[in-house]
Amino acid sequence: MDSEGAGGAAKAIGGAVAAVVLASIFLVAILTGSGATTDCQTAAATSGYGMGVQSANGATVAGLNPKQTALAANGVAIGKQRGEPDSVILAQSMAMATESTYRNLSNKTNVPGSEKFPNDGDGSDHDSVGPHQVRASVHAGGDLKKLMDPVWQINWFYDTADKVPGKATMDAAALAQAVEISGPDAYATTRTLAEKVIAAVTPKLGELATTTGGSSSSDGGAACSGSAEGDPNSPLAGPFGQRIIAAASRWIGMQYSWGGGNWYGPTVGIHDGGTGDSFGDYARVGFDCSGLTMYALYQASGGAVRTAHFTGSQQGDSHAHPIPTDQKQPGDLIYFGSSAAGSHHVGIYWGKKDGKDMLLNAPQSGQKIAIMPLSGWAGEGMYVRRFSYPGDDQTPRTAPGPAGGTNAGRD
Repeated sequence: MDSEGAGGAAKAIGGAVAAVVLASIFLVAILTGSGATTDCQTAAATSGYGMGVQSANGATVAGLNPKQTALAANGVAIGKQRGEPDSVILAQSMAMATESTYRNLSNKTNVPGSEKFPNDGDGSDHDSVGPHQVRASVHAGGDLKKLMDPVWQINWFYDTADKVPGKATMDAAALAQAVEISGPDAYATTRTLAEKVIAAVTPKLGELATTTGGSSSSDGGAACSGSAEGDPNSPLAGPFGQRIIAAASRWIGMQYSWGGGNWYGPTVGIHDGGTGDSFGDYARVGFDCSGLTMYALYQASGGAVRTAHFTGSQQGDSHAHPIPTDQKQPGDLIYFGSSAAGSHHVGIYWGKKDGKDMLLNAPQSGQKIAIMPLSGWAGEGMYVRRFSYPGDDQTPRTAPGPAGGTNAGRD
């Protein structure tokens, strides 16, 4: 992004973009061709958003490496989580492709210290950093922790786009320009690339991992076998809210994994291009916050409540009903953020312990699923949702597994 003229990054990556466009022709086939494995490292390299996109001889295809693919997919996932129109998601992807070719760039020369954060290489355009080349002197108060966090930058793009009048009907290139404020028509050149990438990763957004299962690995290693921290077959009984708590409680003590978890159990996480990568979440079996809640709702309802793996989508699910915060009950879900649709975290209200409200949740990379004081989120916007479905007061049937059979807590 260059508020003083044409973006340097847009000029410098022409050849790389052309190569990646060629690569993206093969991306759909590569992404959908991944299979099951019993090795977590291999699983992380062949699943989810296409980690390990390789040619037949093992070389990365034409410049679109695994981290680029993952970062592009995260842009799509966050956009869908926020409920952004397809044209706005396309604008975000076009902007990221143009600014950095889907890379989280540091800028050692002009933004000293940025190179100390996880990055995909070094840039030099003004004082711009990250996948959207955000100016450090203009945004986030120069906070490098935020500026070098790809998730923050992706949300920055969408937050800025939300303020543009008529965003939903604008041409994607024009919207990218309005957000990034770069050279005229700088973003139109990556439209084809962005469209192909979005088409490739979108079918995978609800299937975040391979068919491997098992315990988390405390060091992010390759072990997939063995018993999990909880009992995936422990009975679920009582009111629906209590069943939600019981389902999530099966996995207390399991390591957080960014992008991990689905309706059937813990899964290998995905690359986030930042904090999660530094903890090895992409090679770790576990849950992230919304992965745990989608699992708990599905299991506790016998498969009747089948939410998406995004906080913004979950809170707006047809089974979810807004509840005043002071009327929350155990088993209600609490979404945290500036709005329910734009929430960045979710947990399950557990009830009170020693007079304190408690939250059962998968907190963040480097931590484990646990019951924590709700006061830890003081100052955040809190949005309570109570889920229900016809017959939720009856003991549910066993939730169907991925192949239609009974579930054993594994995917």
